Amino acid sequence: MQRRDALGLIAALLLAAPGARAQPDGVAPAPAGQVACSFGAFVSETDPQGLNVRAGPGTSHRVVGTLPPVKLSGDDPPVRAMVEVEVSAGANGWFRIAKARDNELLTEAAPRPMFKGSGWVSGRKLTVKSQATAGRQRPDARAAAILSGQDGMGFDGDAFVRNGRLLGCSGRWALVEYGPFPAGSEVLSGLAIEPAARAGAEAGRFRAWVDRICATQETSCDGG
Repeated sequence: MQRRDALGLIAALLLAAPGARAQPDGVAPAPAGQVACSFGAFVSETDPQGLNVRAGPGTSHRVVGTLPPVKLSGDDPPVRAMVEVEVSAGANGWFRIAKARDNELLTEAAPRPMFKGSGWVSGRKLTVKSQATAGRQRPDARAAAILSGQDGMGFDGDAFVRNGRLLGCSGRWALVEYGPFPAGSEVLSGLAIEPAARAGAEAGRFRAWVDRICATQETSCDGG
């Protein structure tokens, strides 16, 4: 037997041995190609120039309009008012949005000028709130829970909204990546994160599929 074949056989036997630690399976990626979905999201862009809306899913497509950035109130601490949009499709980390609008209860001002038609924006500039009590490995309520909070905590708190970005969608499910959170964060202390949630993510980040998306920005999803 050649040396290379022998080494390969030894490696296979070690992986198959009892107690051997296999690499954790990561979160199921978003379906390939364009997929339909339906939920509300918020624009997390902070660039004063706003967020470009494009004719298709990618920077090679022409810009058809812009959406205003996050607006901070004069309160202490300031309230973050984000443009609200409706998501109807996803493709390769980009999302088709429509019906963009300001939340006047938060801005306490007249609506800002913005593109209100249908177009595509990067998921890195979109965030969502979810009442789900567990993040799943796949967009299926029967899939393994890889994120779970204590005492039924959902993913609709301000920390999740600030530190979440949209990676994919499938129907009423959203694939969201969270983090990074500062060391000692209360979010981390109250959250059980399985290895599968970290697999494939940048250091300090984790991801999961969540449903029960909530488009209410000014309060928690249950109105509290």
